[in-house]
Amino acid sequence: MTDPQQIWTGTVLPEWIDHNGHMNAGYYLVVFDDATGPWTAFLGIDRNYRRSNRRSTFSIDSHLTWLRELPEGAPIAVEAELLGFDDKKYHTFMRMLHAGEGYVAATHELLSIHIDLDTRRSTLFPPEIHERFHEVLETQRRIAEPGDVGRVIRTKPWPPDATP
Repeated sequence: MTDPQQIWTGTVLPEWIDHNGHMNAGYYLVVFDDATGPWTAFLGIDRNYRRSNRRSTFSIDSHLTWLRELPEGAPIAVEAELLGFDDKKYHTFMRMLHAGEGYVAATHELLSIHIDLDTRRSTLFPPEIHERFHEVLETQRRIAEPGDVGRVIRTKPWPPDATP
């Protein structure tokens, strides 16, 4: 296991480029969503788990932050950290990196919930998933908490002398 876990690699495709000459905002979410599959599998919630247990996870909250542009053809990598969990939910933080130059292009904070696929209601994680979460969290505990975690969107009041 690495700190944090690299879970996805790819290249910025020509069809992802917008009129500004860089990766369109929507494709950042597509890449993070594509990376979520390998991440959940890494956590033990893979295809076999979903089939045999009729359980999966759904995203219930998400925050994407764009930090730098990615041009066509740029190599990209996504890495993920488990920040916490409880009986039914887990909290993930992902970074999208320009794999050639090493800069962070975007971050994605995600809260996911464990779902019974038959009832479509939340349900408790089984003990083996809790154990896996503990293992991953303990390994990744050495990583400093990302500065963007829990970030709130806000502006200063306008006009500047206005009170909220």
